[in-house]
Amino acid sequence: MKHVLQSLSARVSFKSDCWTSINNDGFIFLTGHNIDCNWTLRKKILNFSLLPPPQNGVSIVGKILLLWKDWSIDKKVMCLTVDNASSNDVCVHMSKSQLRLLCDGDYFHVRCCAHILNFIVEGLKDVNEAIYKCRECVNYCKGSQVRKQRFLELIRMCDFVYTEGLHQDVPIRWNSTFLMLESALYYKKVFNHLEISYGNFVHRPMHDEWSRIENLCYFLMVFSEVTCAFFGSK
Repeated sequence: MKHVLQSLSARVSFKSDCWTSINNDGFIFLTGHNIDCNWTLRKKILNFSLLPPPQNGVSIVGKILLLWKDWSIDKKVMCLTVDNASSNDVCVHMSKSQLRLLCDGDYFHVRCCAHILNFIVEGLKDVNEAIYKCRECVNYCKGSQVRKQRFLELIRMCDFVYTEGLHQDVPIRWNSTFLMLESALYYKKVFNHLEISYGNFVHRPMHDEWSRIENLCYFLMVFSEVTCAFFGSK
């Protein structure tokens, strides 16, 4: 891989981000994007490395520069895509003085579009109660094998098609919450029967809450499609 990168006649664009594990260890990854001699776009994860604290701009730029030098591609850098943290602004500013960049580095700093979308999507905060009820409905139905069986029986009784089923979400990831709300909305009639049939099922959203969830899904659909386009997925 090092030989391939060194033999490139074109420059390489990079994406980097920091990540903290469940036991609070810090990591940084570096991905390279380039066009090969056949004009095919290539992508490779070059590094996933430990990043000790502090995870500030100075330590990030020091780590990324070392990674570039390890690959011997510090003279072939085109641009760096990072999210909108202030530490990354420091990293980009300091990197410019250490690299030979095209157009004096005017195109070096690329802000992560997916991260910008996360800032835009603020509507979830206004319907927290409805989202909470949907999440509890899904968690209830997927909470045990017996409940899963009950849910499937009610689906057949309501003459529904069980395709992808219910999605559990990660509350801090709006796109996973969107998938959860979308799946719950499809089965809302089943949830109504579930409440009638089983007394311990108590979190079904009311009619006005379902309307809010429907409006929210309509709102988030656009952002979901744009995010998929960013990542080249359907």
